[in-house]
Amino acid sequence: MSNTSGEICFDSSQYIVYQPYRGLHLAYHAKKFHYSGRSRYQQIDIIDNEAYGRMLFLDHNLQHTAYDAAIFNEALCGMAKQSRIRSSIVLGGGSGQTLLTLLRIKSTRHATVVEVDPLLIQCCKRYIKGVNAAFSDPRVKVRIGDAFTYLHSTAEQFDAAIIDLTERPFHMRARSTLKQVYADVRAKCNGRCSQYLGSSVDLASTHSLSDLACELARKTLSKVRVEQVFVPSFGAPHKFLHAGYEA
Repeated sequence: MSNTSGEICFDSSQYIVYQPYRGLHLAYHAKKFHYSGRSRYQQIDIIDNEAYGRMLFLDHNLQHTAYDAAIFNEALCGMAKQSRIRSSIVLGGGSGQTLLTLLRIKSTRHATVVEVDPLLIQCCKRYIKGVNAAFSDPRVKVRIGDAFTYLHSTAEQFDAAIIDLTERPFHMRARSTLKQVYADVRAKCNGRCSQYLGSSVDLASTHSLSDLACELARKTLSKVRVEQVFVPSFGAPHKFLHAGYEA
């Protein structure tokens, strides 16, 4: 709607406004709010939208839509599927979408999800199709806590890590944290990981973090490659890093 000055504005009771990078705002109409509240860590909104169906936002940052979840999840987990990964650790992943994808892979025997925000898991289990069943699957172990700390301290070994964090991970001390993460992936995950890096657009707030991740991964892991995938609901191509897999 327009105000008296002619500027376009959005009623927060009807829209979620997502800013993927400076200069661009995407407004998603909320046909219905299923949940809107704040956890200890972040604002959580789950809505229905006429174009994209069920949508999840964290701090107004788009995380999931029913319409194109398969595109994002295939980009993130496709290499694990091709390599017939049996045991994986998901760093983040409270939305349950990565877990749903891994459980559809016939070779999957075990998946550990480490998520810092228990309320996020509860909301997604209640309001997003298939998530409750995924987290209840006997092949799944859920740990609540900091994902990086868990990977560093655990004695478990995994076939691969899936790093499914928001574009602005909590308490990220970029260089030291990422350096340790990739060292832990090398030691505990056979050097294999797939990671969501954020928007490919140079103006994106995560662009420098994405470049740093690529730099450090190449210094620590082998067979590192980055692919760009256009995700319609995100409005831009997004980057995914893969390491340790055969091409």
